[in-house]
Amino acid sequence: MINDNSITFFPKVNKTEVFILLKAFLFFFFVLASWYALRPVRNELAVQGGIYNLPWLLIGVMIAMLLVNPIYSWLISRINQSKLIIYIYSFFIFNLCLFLALWTFTGDEGRVWTGRAFYIWANVYSFFVVSIFWVVMINFFNHTDSKRFFGIISAGGSMGAFFGSTVARYFSTEICGNTSISDFGPMSLIVFSVISLCCAIFFSTSFKPKGKGIDNTPEIGGSSLDAFQNILKDPLIRNLGFYVILFTLLMTTSWMISLGIVQDWSQDPCERTAFFARIEQIVTPLTLVMQLFLASYILRKIGSLAVLMIYGLLFTIAFIAYAFYPTISTVMMVVISLRIFEYGLNKPTRETIYTKLNQQDRYKSTVFIDTFLARSGDVIGGWFVRGLVGTGIAILSVTWAALPFAMLISFMGYKIGKSTEK
Repeated sequence: MINDNSITFFPKVNKTEVFILLKAFLFFFFVLASWYALRPVRNELAVQGGIYNLPWLLIGVMIAMLLVNPIYSWLISRINQSKLIIYIYSFFIFNLCLFLALWTFTGDEGRVWTGRAFYIWANVYSFFVVSIFWVVMINFFNHTDSKRFFGIISAGGSMGAFFGSTVARYFSTEICGNTSISDFGPMSLIVFSVISLCCAIFFSTSFKPKGKGIDNTPEIGGSSLDAFQNILKDPLIRNLGFYVILFTLLMTTSWMISLGIVQDWSQDPCERTAFFARIEQIVTPLTLVMQLFLASYILRKIGSLAVLMIYGLLFTIAFIAYAFYPTISTVMMVVISLRIFEYGLNKPTRETIYTKLNQQDRYKSTVFIDTFLARSGDVIGGWFVRGLVGTGIAILSVTWAALPFAMLISFMGYKIGKSTEK
């Protein structure tokens, strides 16, 4: 791997790196294509279930994450590292096929419960498939190369997200506009997701663990509780976990405020689903520009500290915008801006920091942070909004109560950035 000290926006890539970078690009493309085809359906289920019931569903998601993490940690301690993607993604393919069968063969009441279960499962699915992808990447690329390549690899995911959301929007139009295929739209989306995951497995085969802290043993070792213990023992991992809790808390607070505005804007579920899919289609090309041309440059030349700290400022602007301009246009601008920053810059930045962790933490603690702790932030955010609204505070007034958390996340970003610069 070459050491790139140039000031160009696009990092230098030598001939030996092109092919592996392309495979990583396509690997992430199909991972996110699989998820983003299902994401607008999950969002519509959230609206149909009522935004004030969302905290209960988020508790279900958090409990599912808590149960799944020790099982994952136990499994990764014993399986060959190179088979990680095959085992985990095959399990999710089986789950997709099971939901397909339940949706197809159960009646109306069965579909109600299938939809609720799918909402919880979809959140587990989305975080695990992406987190496991990044586990493979941070164990393949070293810290220097992660700064050069993780923005480009993330761009592959953005293109896959655009492809998947385009498929979702097409089928949402067909579902709402043509009753003769209304029962087959969801089935088609699940089939598309299964095919995409199979393609992701194919492109994952070139990525064998290597780098600092990786030995020649095929198993990681350790116990099912390593991730819990490491969060308590290591200050950097603890700060990273707190940072993720804060950002998901703020994202959920912003999301519930936006759902209330969307619900007031339209009572048509088809129109709302199309709106959610439209946001995905706008976010993706703009995020792609950030990932391809700015992320690598910012990480190499400016560093992670500034990136981690700026989140608080963005959330502050978002909440003030909701407070003064609670319109559907504000929802679109806020959601797009936060999503671009998270996927285009903040997520790649956190992954480069993960490359500095030891082997156990790269495989276990990072997944625990990106799944259970992230979902814990969702639950805290959901009950934060519900609790304030339940005391008689209007949902838009919640924006002012969230501002201290926005300042706190900038402080935590400063602590993490300083500790990793040493």
